[in-house]
Amino acid sequence: MTSYKAQKYICMLPVLCALLAVRAAEAGDFKRFELQPFAGYSVSGNVPLVDDDGVDHGTVHVDDSYHLGASFTVYLNELDAVEGFWQRQFTEGRLPDEIVTPVSAGGVTRFDLKIDQVHMNFLHHYEIREDPRARPYVMAGLGVTAFHASRQGQNFSKAHFSFSVGGGMKYFLTSHIGLRGEARWSPSLLAASDGSYWCEIGGEGAKCAIHLKTTWQDQLDFTAGLLFRF
Repeated sequence: MTSYKAQKYICMLPVLCALLAVRAAEAGDFKRFELQPFAGYSVSGNVPLVDDDGVDHGTVHVDDSYHLGASFTVYLNELDAVEGFWQRQFTEGRLPDEIVTPVSAGGVTRFDLKIDQVHMNFLHHYEIREDPRARPYVMAGLGVTAFHASRQGQNFSKAHFSFSVGGGMKYFLTSHIGLRGEARWSPSLLAASDGSYWCEIGGEGAKCAIHLKTTWQDQLDFTAGLLFRF
């Protein structure tokens, strides 16, 4: 009887070893970090200039344009992750005549504008049993958006609180390389101090007595790029 039991245990060893090997392979396939350089296109909303009395001073128009950036993701478990995110949009703005100096009024009112977005994002992924290489996800983030304006040799910068919500898809081509695409809504909270900021861009002599209401500048971002896992 003892010999029979020993034979039974010996026969079970290959099965146990196979199961342990599968578990080890699964554990070894878990990648905790991801790095993604990306490029994309931003659909930018205008900046409304409405004072506390409800007087409309026009809008600062922001052109839709391309952006570049990168993200670094740390997985907390198989499905949840946090990431540091940076994006720079290269665009142009156009001032309303309402806040442009009399000398410039009717002339060139455009200025160069770079928009930096630095966020901490939180991601939750979903498994697709039919194709485990595909991972859809939803995301939300908090951080700051900085506007860097340049006009006639003068540079002006201003940072604001912003957040983002969106979602996308990751597709793993190998255990170390994948593709990622994302759509994201990223509004920035503009405070009353923006009146003087946009007036400064207009130049000396502009109407700077504009005390703005709290408002939002909307932005819709579409990004895509390679994904490196390790």
